[in-house]
Amino acid sequence: MSDGKRHLGAFGQGTGVENDLASIQEASLKPEKDVMDFIQTVVNSLIMWELVIFLWNNPGITDKAQGIATRLGRRKEDIFEPLEVLVKHEILEKWGEDSSPVYAYRQDSKFAKAIEKFVEFNRDSEGKLWIWTQLLHKGLR
Repeated sequence: MSDGKRHLGAFGQGTGVENDLASIQEASLKPEKDVMDFIQTVVNSLIMWELVIFLWNNPGITDKAQGIATRLGRRKEDIFEPLEVLVKHEILEKWGEDSSPVYAYRQDSKFAKAIEKFVEFNRDSEGKLWIWTQLLHKGLR
């Protein structure tokens, strides 16, 4: 039921999600262009976001999908597609048989600097908020 009063969202706008998201984007700092491009090109889900941070924090990781999933507290089925996207973008190498390949993080990928900046941007609460808004605009998965 409406009490006839206008309720303001967390950012002083109306309670509409679009208004709040627009306010977040305007108020927040933005990452450098290469990081924005990386987010638009690669980071398309919360799982991908988590996976990229995990890989950067564990640069020597070489493991099968099940092992990576276990380390993230996820199901293998949930990370298989993001792993394959990272292979496509040459951020991961893939070795072995198709039924149980081994994945290895490539620290020398064309996205290496952007990933480093992405991780740094992610450490800031406004940076995380900015990334969230991007994922929400893309249709968070």
